Amino acid sequence: MKIAFIDVTATVSFGGVQTAVWQLAAALADLGHSLTVYGGTGDIRPDLGGRPIEVRTFPFTPREKVLDLGSRFRRIVERWSFARHARPAVAAGDHDWIVLTKPFDFFWPRLLGRTCRSRFAFMSGGTDFFAGDRWLAGGISAWVACSHFNAWQIQHHYKRFPRVIYNGVDVEHFAPGSADPALRASLGAAPGEVLFAFAGRLVGWKGLKVAVRALARPELRELPVRLLLIGDGDDLPGLQKLAGELGVGSRLIFQKPVPHRELPRYYASADAGVFPSVGDEAFGITIAEAMSCGLPAVASYVGGIPEVVGNEGSCGLLCAPGDAAALAAGMAALAADAGLRRKLGEAARRRICDNFTWQHAAQRLLAALAECE
Repeated sequence: MKIAFIDVTATVSFGGVQTAVWQLAAALADLGHSLTVYGGTGDIRPDLGGRPIEVRTFPFTPREKVLDLGSRFRRIVERWSFARHARPAVAAGDHDWIVLTKPFDFFWPRLLGRTCRSRFAFMSGGTDFFAGDRWLAGGISAWVACSHFNAWQIQHHYKRFPRVIYNGVDVEHFAPGSADPALRASLGAAPGEVLFAFAGRLVGWKGLKVAVRALARPELRELPVRLLLIGDGDDLPGLQKLAGELGVGSRLIFQKPVPHRELPRYYASADAGVFPSVGDEAFGITIAEAMSCGLPAVASYVGGIPEVVGNEGSCGLLCAPGDAAALAAGMAALAADAGLRRKLGEAARRRICDNFTWQHAAQRLLAALAECE
């Protein structure tokens, strides 16, 4: 089939949605399908391994330059400005299926008109709903979601229950490796310390203030534990201030964002992952990537995270969101028992390889499209 992904951000920024677009395009190309990615004018191109994936980029107005009438209004205008330029090329592409990643793009079926034979699929990864999106949703033929939790969110809003395809991980790249003593030393982690790692945006709903408070709890106060935060964001100053107020600044390591492909090196030098989200994450690709590298995870029991980690305690530990005491208890259990870390980490790797690869996701997406034939 001829399949296209339309996402203005795919070629201009990094994130879970962008990762899903590129990785699914690669997996579908490996299955013999013709793939095109339509994005905004930008320089981001992942290593496609020589795959014949066509990348088409077009001008657009970045949301930051749109009149601030709310973030959703800005994102709709951003995508509409892109669509005005991309429409002729998309129409000429004569695709069998066009995959949209945000409700903000639901205008595409009407923009191309009834003469366009392409059918549209919506690949959901969140809840970017807006006024009028239910009406526009009539042009979508196939619905898929990244978790069962997200599928119920879509069902509640659009009254259509999507097929769950889950996001995936490049398990060959995100694989267990040997710790790099030089990297640990450069980060300031001593050989006998247990290093918990987080990678992602430093924003409020990621719950990192809960992790900082956990470091100050009695459960962790006397243990040789350090917390590595890889990333940047609006919450950085607040995290630094809170760490100072609680007297745990010396136990926190702030690492500027690193290229996505370098993360396995950092995970290999860590002992466990910590992901204390307080918001409804639809899936949690960064959690799955850490687990694929053999790290046990301490994470919040919220959103789609339990579907990634598993709620039986065999691959990681779940705790109530926002509960610093519960998070500290989970971190302390791992910090005090290297055997438990190894056991859970090995199981975490198996769980990701068995359930959450991009090859699995591509096959599930194709099955969802076939149901509409």
